Amino acid sequence: MTTKHEELISGLKALRCNEIAVQYVEISKISEKEKRTYEQYLSKLVQIELAAKHKQRVERLIQEAKIPIHKNLESYNFEVREGITAKQFNRLTTGDFIKQAGNVVFYGSFGVGKTHLAIVLAEKLCEAGFKCLFSSTHGLIDQLLLAKRDLSLASLFKRLDRYDLIVCDELGYVPHDQDGADLFFQLISQRNERKSMAITTNLTYSEWDKVFLNLKTTTAAVDRIIHNCETFNIEGETWRGITAKKRMENKQLTDSQQQDKH
Repeated sequence: MTTKHEELISGLKALRCNEIAVQYVEISKISEKEKRTYEQYLSKLVQIELAAKHKQRVERLIQEAKIPIHKNLESYNFEVREGITAKQFNRLTTGDFIKQAGNVVFYGSFGVGKTHLAIVLAEKLCEAGFKCLFSSTHGLIDQLLLAKRDLSLASLFKRLDRYDLIVCDELGYVPHDQDGADLFFQLISQRNERKSMAITTNLTYSEWDKVFLNLKTTTAAVDRIIHNCETFNIEGETWRGITAKKRMENKQLTDSQQQDKH
């Protein structure tokens, strides 16, 4: 015969209250010691279960977002950058622009941390409960081309439409043919004023003809993106340049210390 404890554990798991099933005994001991009321005890258990479910949801959203590598905001030095501040970036992480179906473009030369910011933004928005997808622009266009070839383009567009935000990294880094450009334009048009996109690129808007390959499509694509968009023109020394400078300074300091010893 099962004990009351086993029955309770079984019932909690059936209700998918797995964290309560794990912690209710320990929490009951703490509650008794601190003379909590039954309501306080129950409230604590509910808080624990909600926190566990939120953590699981965030982990699932981050996994589904296909973020290639973890980045943290602390390692991004806004003080050596122009064109974006920590305050501006933190405002983006609230997701208000997504609620307004707005777009974000991080523009700048190589090495200023555009992809770093895009990754952190996607992770933060997942933590806020938004459904995101991170992809290189080249990889996304390849998916669209493959779906067109396999006659599953409508299905792919429908699947992509479920995302609150699609991050298109490195727009213009890899050339595409006209079919790829047209499909990417279709994606932009489909999401226009409905869902959000975040784009990192080293191309000015006037140079997007390198992506869309004709003036008419380029003008239409840029118009749809910038209609409700925040563009950050990020400038400053590249991370590699900063790292090399620090390495040189450390070497000079070491050499100087060794000379002093002699």
